[in-house]
Amino acid sequence: MAPLTGAAGGPPSSAGCIMTAPFESLPRRIFLDSCPVQTLRDYGGFIYEGEPIPDDDRIHRVTDGYANLEALREIFLVNGRAMFEWIVSEGSLQEAVYKQDRGHLRWLFDIADHTQVCLEGDGPTPDSEVLARRTYEPCFGYLSAKDRELLREAICLRCEAFLTMERRLPRNAAHIGRELGIRVLTPIGHWQMLRPWAAIFL
Repeated sequence: MAPLTGAAGGPPSSAGCIMTAPFESLPRRIFLDSCPVQTLRDYGGFIYEGEPIPDDDRIHRVTDGYANLEALREIFLVNGRAMFEWIVSEGSLQEAVYKQDRGHLRWLFDIADHTQVCLEGDGPTPDSEVLARRTYEPCFGYLSAKDRELLREAICLRCEAFLTMERRLPRNAAHIGRELGIRVLTPIGHWQMLRPWAAIFL
C-alpha cells in the first residue's frame, strides 16, 4: 500500500501539489450556519446517497451553489470516520421556529441531539465566553445582528470553524480569524483544507 504522506512527511498529494497545513490544524468542532443546515436537508439525497440533481434545479443558478454541494458531499463522505463535531445553537433553533417549517425543525433537533453529546463535559468556558463577547466590539460593526449572534454562540461553544454558504461573511474571514480565533469557511474552502488528508479517513 502506498504511504499516505508526502516525501517530507506532509499530507497526501492532491492534483500534483502538497498542502502544508498540518493535520492538527483541521477544524474538528464546526458550527453550522443556517444555510448549510437547510442545504443538508434539501439536498440530502445528493449529499448522502449520490442521487442526481435535475439540470433545471435552482442550485445551478446560485453562484458556487453546485460546487458547494459537491464539497458537502465530499466532507460527509469523510465524516463517517473523521467524526467531526457538528454544532448548532439555541439561536439556530429559534431561527428554525420562526420559519414554521416542522420538517426543518425536526431535522435541526436531530443535529441538536448530536451537538448535546459533543458538548457534554466540553462546553463553554469562562475564557470562551469572554472571547465571544468581543463580537460586540465596534471593529465588528460589519456583522449583521444575525451573524453576530451566531458567531458569538459558535465562539462561546469553542467551535474551531464556522461553516456558511453566504458570501458576505467569508469576505471578513481573515479579520475574524485573526481577532477571534475561529475560521469562517464555505464548504468549498473546508473541503480544500480537508482534501489532502481525506485518504486517512476513507
